[in-house]
Amino acid sequence: MGLSKREKEISIKFRNSYYIAPPGSATEILSHPKNKYAGAIDLAIFQEHRYAFFYWLKWTRESERSEPPCMISLDWHQDLCFPDEVEKDWLSKLDQSNDGEVAAFSWAKLAGNNDGHILCAAYLNLIGDIYVHCRQEPFFDSWKDEELIDIYGNKHIIKKFKTFDSLEQHMLTSKETQVYFDIDLDFFVLDSPLNNENKKKFSYMTKKQIHDILSINRPLIDWILERLSGFTIATEPKHCGGILKSNRFLSIISKLYFEPEIFAPNCDWKHKRS
Repeated sequence: MGLSKREKEISIKFRNSYYIAPPGSATEILSHPKNKYAGAIDLAIFQEHRYAFFYWLKWTRESERSEPPCMISLDWHQDLCFPDEVEKDWLSKLDQSNDGEVAAFSWAKLAGNNDGHILCAAYLNLIGDIYVHCRQEPFFDSWKDEELIDIYGNKHIIKKFKTFDSLEQHMLTSKETQVYFDIDLDFFVLDSPLNNENKKKFSYMTKKQIHDILSINRPLIDWILERLSGFTIATEPKHCGGILKSNRFLSIISKLYFEPEIFAPNCDWKHKRS
């Protein structure tokens, strides 16, 4: 039996549709880490990586920039599936001024396996060029540069990097001036049964390895913080091997960058308190 029209298009009534966020997400308003004249920025944390779409849209919508920031993502997966024609139609009809509609769209219409949010955001010109350091190689030639033409005719370059060093070398010589920094905590997983059927256990980067690449003294991190326009973190506990593992990685990031800690009263950048 086919679904009724009502079952296909269930309307969600929000108490205030202009002040709502995706389920389970939280934000921290922070001073800019480097530029005291740049104003505040937001840190957003959520379990499902696709909810980053909501925050990129909100931040770009509320900014006064003529062009959106580029996006730098650290992730085990590439998450770079192109929107199909149905998704493009949905995106073209999305009321970007309505937080409730955008939150519901992020939850219910973006791909549930969290692999389409980046290029859906690029299709609406919410982010500029895209730079992803990842471990996944889903198909032959998957490391080649690609491009996407957005709904307004703008071209977005998509670059993928096998190593942090290669990402760093490229970005330090780029002309990018604004950055959305995006981390999926499963980036710190080296291998797992979810990604390799021959693996029985998860294997992880060491704390020292994480510190080596994410330290504020690392040239790329310093470069990012100079240009930071928003910071998104997806916790993805299933792909991290459990919520305690995911929380451990989040704790490492919190101790690296923030004091007293993320979401604590008077949280601020650690280096600004020293």
